[in-house]
Amino acid sequence: MRSIINPEYLHLRDFLLALPERFDELECDEVLHTGRNEVRLYTVAGVRIVVKNFARISRLNRVVYGLLRPSKAVRAYRYAHCLLAMGIDTPVPIAAIDVRAGGVLRHSFFVSLYSEYESLDILNHYPEQPLEPLLDALTDFLIKIHDCGVLHDDLNASNILYRKVDEGYYLFQLIDINRLRFRSRISRNERLKNLRKLCCKPVAYFYILGRYAQQLNAREEAFQLRGMSLRLQEDIKHNLKMRIRRKIGH
Repeated sequence: MRSIINPEYLHLRDFLLALPERFDELECDEVLHTGRNEVRLYTVAGVRIVVKNFARISRLNRVVYGLLRPSKAVRAYRYAHCLLAMGIDTPVPIAAIDVRAGGVLRHSFFVSLYSEYESLDILNHYPEQPLEPLLDALTDFLIKIHDCGVLHDDLNASNILYRKVDEGYYLFQLIDINRLRFRSRISRNERLKNLRKLCCKPVAYFYILGRYAQQLNAREEAFQLRGMSLRLQEDIKHNLKMRIRRKIGH
């Protein structure tokens, strides 16, 4: 087992190091997500923490992450520190723990502070609800992370959390950050490609593209057209992948 623990949370060390052996039996406050990875909420020594268990790792990735690349947990931990140093908010990283056997990665855990921020599911209520201030603030946040040279390779709305501070003023956090890329400069086309996975309604996505173009001093209609085209291609690709998976499953 290899572990990285944030020095500010060494008092949680015993709990953290017990995760590989006791994860299945430890009683949690809530299961936040199940699927390929499982995410649980715990309260330990008065601290509310989120544990993400990267358990289902392909045979190839077991070798790659074991020998050639840092695990998803280690990347999430390191990237969290990078984002915070840039002024981009994300839940404070607490630990990354890898479990290896025979030189290959079996599974890993990423631990962070629990965030009280909310999901962006509310975007599904636009335009029935007047959410323009939230959409404006979200777009400005997306521009900020791109201006900082950050590309989130799974930039969908579920990986962005928000909190309303005041009327028309919002704060945001990035989560699920093990798939980040850092660049010195991001081109306009790369920005559009990065936005295409935002899983909000087309009308909200169209609004975001318009606001982004305005802030970038780009031609709004051309920017929106290109952005919608890239999103359509992404939707077609995703639907094809789902059909193939269902056939294989049968």
